[in-house]
Amino acid sequence: MGEMYASKFVSQWGAFDETGAWWAELQHFQPAQLALGLRRVRQQVQDAARANDEAWPPTPIAFAAMCQPKSEDLGLPSEAEAWREVTANAHQPGRHRWSHEAVRMAGQAVGWWDLTHGGGESRTDRMERRFRKEYAALVNRVMEGEQLQARTLIGHDSQLNRAERAERASREAAQQRAEAAGMPQRMNSEQGMRCLRAALGGR
Repeated sequence: MGEMYASKFVSQWGAFDETGAWWAELQHFQPAQLALGLRRVRQQVQDAARANDEAWPPTPIAFAAMCQPKSEDLGLPSEAEAWREVTANAHQPGRHRWSHEAVRMAGQAVGWWDLTHGGGESRTDRMERRFRKEYAALVNRVMEGEQLQARTLIGHDSQLNRAERAERASREAAQQRAEAAGMPQRMNSEQGMRCLRAALGGR
């Protein structure tokens, strides 16, 4: 910061964070997130110089916000784009080619059945807020270097006998049919009753 803003930063905050304000805001961030914030600050300084304007250093809180990764920084869809993709394909999630595994996982966390059986504007808003929260958490995991992968069953067919292989194939087929139908992997009692009523034609 001192290199980019020179005396404007040092005069306000000191050379070594004497008040501890920066440490208080940034102590929980990973190095990759701090590097992201510095790249954004440097870009702001460059943009100001090109516009023949003056750049001022951010406050600790403002810089902490700049350290938060956005999906676009990692080549992922924006939250709005991801939400549109989920709502457009929640009825057949197993057949859609997802732009990124994080989008599918966030949609699955909200629940495919709920996404395809809305219940008014307020409920949709709540689902979107939950989706954005789940998606942001997954983006942070990607930012930390985690490779998101779809959940697979443990074990190899060679370790199973014929009956076990048949049972496993039956479970996987049922799971795929449920996902293709937009049903969540786990349902609470209320969701189960809604699925049952829908299957019985609303009776």
